[in-house]
Amino acid sequence: MRNIYVIISVLLFSLAACQEKEILGYSIERDGLQFDYDTNKMRVTVDFMQEYRMDNTTWYSGIPGEGGYYTQRRYTGDSLLKKKIQLNLSMMGHAVDYDREFRLKAVVAEGTDEVAKTFLEFEPSYVFRAGQLRDTVEVYVLNPVARVNYTIGIVLDEENSDPSLELGAKEKSEYQVLLSNRYPQPSQWDASVVGDFSEDKYAFMVTILGKLYDPYADWSSDIAVLLEALNEYNASHPGEEKDFTFPEPPAPIWWSTFEHMLGEYSMAKDQFMKEALGYDYNYFGWWWVEDERGTNQRLRDAYDQYNAEHPNDPLPFEQFPVI
Repeated sequence: MRNIYVIISVLLFSLAACQEKEILGYSIERDGLQFDYDTNKMRVTVDFMQEYRMDNTTWYSGIPGEGGYYTQRRYTGDSLLKKKIQLNLSMMGHAVDYDREFRLKAVVAEGTDEVAKTFLEFEPSYVFRAGQLRDTVEVYVLNPVARVNYTIGIVLDEENSDPSLELGAKEKSEYQVLLSNRYPQPSQWDASVVGDFSEDKYAFMVTILGKLYDPYADWSSDIAVLLEALNEYNASHPGEEKDFTFPEPPAPIWWSTFEHMLGEYSMAKDQFMKEALGYDYNYFGWWWVEDERGTNQRLRDAYDQYNAEHPNDPLPFEQFPVI
């Protein structure tokens, strides 16, 4: 019987304690606004090197009129100026029947450059909607362009928010953004193909090509694209030219197969072939040139015609071989 009395006493004491806590929890004069995440998930990583969108890319089957689409990632690089993130919020207190306006602000740890705060873009104010205990807001993370890593906190701006609001639970009062815009050197970087490494150079490559470094890429085509983009950028930004360059593109992987009809490779010759053959140039990439003799003659005729029309500026390579 004594054990029963002890158990009952413990239960009554626990109930009284819970009631006291409940009363204390809701007796605060202001409601607490906090981030609605588990305490071990109070952060998000925004790595601009890893940002991408999904694109539909055409592929060609090798048979005219046939083909299809596949979806692939296209990395955005420095072309993505800002990224939107969504923040979950909760109210520690009561739902009310009116909207409550609040503001957010950026904070950084001691020793962190204050400029880091400028890479978060907030709305002038936000609204926690009437009748809600949970809500969401959006914040933009700006691309710093510079190659940096920052940890930036987001907190409630109490001084400029509805006076009925205050910070909620301390452990949920600051949400962190781990911002990165670094481009570390890939382990398989081949300087003999793409030249010396720099972070800005790699970022430029990702931005223009839409992909991360791939040692098995078609560098003949990719470097030609990069050189053209680099020349265009430098021409349109006098005094702000990029401090890197790219070597001449290597021969396409298929070139040696057709060398008997094309001769020695050069970037100028490859570009001339694209202009002279138009769509039919693609057959080399498909390893299928049905009429080699006819294609060779077209190139030889185009070569002679160009030089005849440009006697003071002939093509910088020898005539195509005769087959």
